[in-house]
Amino acid sequence: MFDLMHVYFDMADERDPNLYFSIPGPWNMNATRPVHCDLGQIVFAGTKWDSQATYAHAPPPHYLRPTPHYLLVLTLEGAADYMDDTGVRCVMQPGTLVWSKPGVNQSYGPQDGIRWSELFLWFNGSVFDAWQSAGCPGDRSRVLELSPLPYWTNRLRRILQPPPDAPAETALSRLCHFQQWLADALQFDATRHQTTETLQWRETAERMLADGKLGAPSLEEIAASLGMSYSAFRKRFAQMTGKSPGEFRADAIVLRACARLLESSHTLARIAGDLGFHDAFHFSRRFKQVVGMSPRDFRRQHVLG
Repeated sequence: MFDLMHVYFDMADERDPNLYFSIPGPWNMNATRPVHCDLGQIVFAGTKWDSQATYAHAPPPHYLRPTPHYLLVLTLEGAADYMDDTGVRCVMQPGTLVWSKPGVNQSYGPQDGIRWSELFLWFNGSVFDAWQSAGCPGDRSRVLELSPLPYWTNRLRRILQPPPDAPAETALSRLCHFQQWLADALQFDATRHQTTETLQWRETAERMLADGKLGAPSLEEIAASLGMSYSAFRKRFAQMTGKSPGEFRADAIVLRACARLLESSHTLARIAGDLGFHDAFHFSRRFKQVVGMSPRDFRRQHVLG
């Protein structure tokens, strides 16, 4: 059997046009730098319907290609054989997500006589280097199984190509949404028991928590709108996310505060008040817990940087 562990390549040329193109189909993604800010960027996102993947352009007989960036490959239809030099070998079927770090030598493409289609993303930046340091994806490529597939693709499409009627969001906010998508994919793969209804409930609860102020609407009001007591709401939400509703809302509002700090000259007191914090002191304390630095240091570092 061919041993990938003893074959070495230089990093792929990131300008290689074979990395950045789409093949049209039932729905299409063809986006160059759809999300980019100082912390990270999605270099390219595309769909390839009836894809040949590395089999189309990498050199035979093994069709290996090194990755210049972090890579996600999500199978949309069909079946493809996958292998790489981190030791991963699998069959990619609808809902299979492969997540690799830069520099991984990969070979993948459709099985004989089978149409295979993919959604793929190249991305990089310091925030994803931090994920890598924490083991995501880690030295070995990750293979996740996501379902129902339309739920995951629709969420990702809204991040990469927001519909015309979607509220305007900063690049930083969309980058955070993409990270949340990755975190949710990891958690879903770990449990693999969430139904479509459960996923929709979670998405609704998270949106309601993130959209308001820190104390309005109250957590009890949000629970009631979901037809639950607060205690039942808190228990279910914490089981699904690992955070209490209050913790999730505070973290989400801090992420909104990041955009305010970068895009306005408003004082900390005004931002704190607008977002529902009691005062600038409580806002700064929570901000530092989530971001790792004070709001003043965050603004100074990113505005001047």
